[in-house]
Amino acid sequence: MIWPAIVFLRAFCTANQPEEMLYLQAGYFIEHFTVPLDHINGDPGLISIKTLLHIGDPNGPLFVYTGNEGPIEDFFYIAGWLVYTLGPYYNATVAFIEHRYYGDSIPNPLNYAYLNTDQALLDYAQIIMQLKPSESTPVVVFGGSYGGMLSAYFRIKFPHLIDGAIASSGPVLEYLDKEGIGIMYQTTQDYFDVYPNCAFNINDGFNILDNFAQNSYTWNGLSSIFQTCTPITSSSQVLALEDWISNALETMAQYNYPYPAQVMGYLPAFPVNVSCSIIGVYSTPVKNMWRTLQGLAKVAALVYNSTGTASCYNPWDNSTNQAMLSWGYQICTELMIPEGSYGVPYDMFPSRPYDFVSFNASCYQTYGVYPNPEWYPINYGFTPFYVNSLKNLSNVVFSWGSEDPWQTGCLKEAPNNNVRVIRINGGAHLLDLRRPNRNDPQSVINARNSEQSLIEQWIGWSG
Repeated sequence: MIWPAIVFLRAFCTANQPEEMLYLQAGYFIEHFTVPLDHINGDPGLISIKTLLHIGDPNGPLFVYTGNEGPIEDFFYIAGWLVYTLGPYYNATVAFIEHRYYGDSIPNPLNYAYLNTDQALLDYAQIIMQLKPSESTPVVVFGGSYGGMLSAYFRIKFPHLIDGAIASSGPVLEYLDKEGIGIMYQTTQDYFDVYPNCAFNINDGFNILDNFAQNSYTWNGLSSIFQTCTPITSSSQVLALEDWISNALETMAQYNYPYPAQVMGYLPAFPVNVSCSIIGVYSTPVKNMWRTLQGLAKVAALVYNSTGTASCYNPWDNSTNQAMLSWGYQICTELMIPEGSYGVPYDMFPSRPYDFVSFNASCYQTYGVYPNPEWYPINYGFTPFYVNSLKNLSNVVFSWGSEDPWQTGCLKEAPNNNVRVIRINGGAHLLDLRRPNRNDPQSVINARNSEQSLIEQWIGWSG
């Protein structure tokens, strides 16, 4: 599998109203900024970068969201704290800048040679320079997940352009997990913490599927239970079905919010807990192989059929869109994000060990490139000894949720007293960036309060 970490980015599914309505109602409009395709050599021409922009008080601060690996509207929707709370409170000009090679910011002709974090950061730098009303305008950047990584990178590379950075759920150290054990281990832990038998029951289901993959007489039954659009005709399709289920389980752990949320469809509040309840019902009073699989099918439907309109599924669909292709290129060059699963005792999933040699070969076959593991720590300083390599970093908040599978790659110790690391107890992916909700745990309320206090210090707010 070329893109082992695609769920990391996979777009936060949008609301039930058109995205355009969301940003228009919040007072944003689209602006396109023309910047060099190659900031370093300047030869190949220009690229247009889409930005969602709200113009605030010229004397107020500038807040910038450093766009992720997808259309910028997706991240506008997820970052409700910035849109509906911080921006209005400080009368700020707020810009959501799309990442090059994603959404509408695609070069023509398409050439991946200019897709890397350095070029993206230079896009943000040029656009910030154009947006600042004056040289003294304070600037704070925000980002979540890969966008959070970029916010931290930006403060490292351009401390003269911005006053601080909020890096939420950014797995800046994920590349150090050489065997890719951490993400699915933490996902398993999330289910185990709800109810230990939940993880064991899920693992039982995968063991049944492993067995059924070798027995063709079971495939018609599997096709019926999982409502596949075409009948299962090979063991490889059963293994693809396992991966499809695994992806749904990891997704729900990633977005295990304490309220219903429109991410990856319409997830219920605490989807991990809901999944465990479903699995529990289908595993009692006496275990039955087919009922266990029915439970897994019901759980997967929470992600893949949240609207109830899907009539069938294609678990082995390998189609890709432009965002997946662009992200695949990025992790095949500078952003090493290993992800695998190893089965009991490491996790509850089927055995899919991360194989760097195979990954290397896939990158070359698809893009004609090889990963460069050395470039990332050299470029940004996130080495195994980052406490020393980032000793001069300042004005960055690294936040992480204790239930987020991606917390395995998040910074857990501040390199110095000018950097803040905030653990959000019980928090899922990006919880602090989301619009405040009455069901928020106190831990995320405290995190936002701490972040806001630091932002006020950075921008010199006297209120």
